[in-house]
Amino acid sequence: MSKTYLSDKAVKKSFALKGVWLLIVLALIFTLILLRFAFSDSRLDFVSKPPGSEDAYVVAKEFVKPTIKSSQINFPETEFQCAQKPDSVFIVKSYAETKNQKGEKNITTYEITLKFIGGIVTNKNNWKMLNLTEN
Repeated sequence: MSKTYLSDKAVKKSFALKGVWLLIVLALIFTLILLRFAFSDSRLDFVSKPPGSEDAYVVAKEFVKPTIKSSQINFPETEFQCAQKPDSVFIVKSYAETKNQKGEKNITTYEITLKFIGGIVTNKNNWKMLNLTEN
């Protein structure tokens, strides 16, 4: 009886050690996967903050630039108005200063309506322009 008891105990100990090693290996693999995800840029696609007024203004400038026929365009950093409507629709009102070849300043005021369709907030392709009026 003692031989079978000792052999059973040795088998159980061996099985338990294999189980512990398996758990350690799985924990290491899981940790490596989490670290890789934490240090990758792809996490921005999954965890993205909702857009705010400043985000909408930055993207609005990208939509307005091609409509102004000047190479020197200055947008104010703080002088803009932005209103948010439901469904991630933003209305941005501001102006752009340009200089013509004679050095005269021209001011173009604009109102643009943008809709955020999801994704990274700063990417222009994740926004849809609904309306643009310039004066």
